[in-house]
Amino acid sequence: MWDVLRKVDSKGRVVLGREFAGRSVYVVEVGGGFFVTHDRELAERVRSMGVRALLDVYYRLLDFLGEPSAEEIEEGVEECIWRGASSTRRS
Repeated sequence: MWDVLRKVDSKGRVVLGREFAGRSVYVVEVGGGFFVTHDRELAERVRSMGVRALLDVYYRLLDFLGEPSAEEIEEGVEECIWRGASSTRRS
């Protein structure tokens, strides 16, 4: 599971985890964030489509899962806040 918070070291590096050790990944900056993948074609599509690509994936996920209720959104936000607070304390 991914932590909510990752620290960038003084050289601009972020540790992704052992599962990425020794692998090449593509990093695409999109909408103030970063998209990381090992798939070059996917990285190129994200780069060319920008934020629209991320929204398309989000909308497909909503189609698959269904619209979340207000309670589900609130629970998700609370969980993210607690995860962020707990990972900040560990740092």
